[in-house]
Amino acid sequence: MDVNLEKLKGTMIAQLRKNDIVANNLANINITGYKKDVVFLEVLKDETNPKVNIQTDFSQGSLKQTDNPLDLAISGPGFFTIETDQGEAYTRDGHFTVDEQGVLRTSGGNAVLGQGGWINLFTDETKAGEVNVTRLGDIYVNDTLIDTLRITDFEDYSGLRKIGENLFRVSPDVGFRSVEEPNVLQGNLEESNVSAVQEMVNLIEIQRQFESSQRIVKTIDRALGRAVNQVSRFR
Repeated sequence: MDVNLEKLKGTMIAQLRKNDIVANNLANINITGYKKDVVFLEVLKDETNPKVNIQTDFSQGSLKQTDNPLDLAISGPGFFTIETDQGEAYTRDGHFTVDEQGVLRTSGGNAVLGQGGWINLFTDETKAGEVNVTRLGDIYVNDTLIDTLRITDFEDYSGLRKIGENLFRVSPDVGFRSVEEPNVLQGNLEESNVSAVQEMVNLIEIQRQFESSQRIVKTIDRALGRAVNQVSRFR
């Protein structure tokens, strides 16, 4: 009986963890390029607590036209390459800005990398000219080729880990894969791949499962209470 209660306790804790992940997906539904997390619970026979396995779904989000020349979206495989204080990171969030020095940056302030390093869009050290980005990621300012976006892809997406600010870092053992012909769309953003309807259904299912576990715990608790009373009665 104690083992069953411990397993139920572990299952309920795992369900709460799953609820947190689904709630976080919903909280990020309007974040550009956000990739939802999916939770799998592995219930092993000889273990008390179910194993919570969290995986990121890297499926393509819908594309939204903004007509902002600094908004970029990748249709298909690949990630924008970003420089952070802890090294290179990767994102599908192409909502970029230009700082006071003309450097192309993410909304979090990190530099966007091209084949030549940081991308500077200033042509006369005071302002950027007309910016045009081709589907291959070539960046032109006033018809002059400035640089080419460094679009990076990977052999195994399971090696990517979220590090905050909509960025990913890759495990050292994951191989890089070149994107010979990236499909970069200027004036567009990739929306999150979170479905509000699906996540709400997930929340309802989790709630029902949790309530079911609660009822079982209460039933076992009442049975134990009756057993204790009966034992004490015959002493």
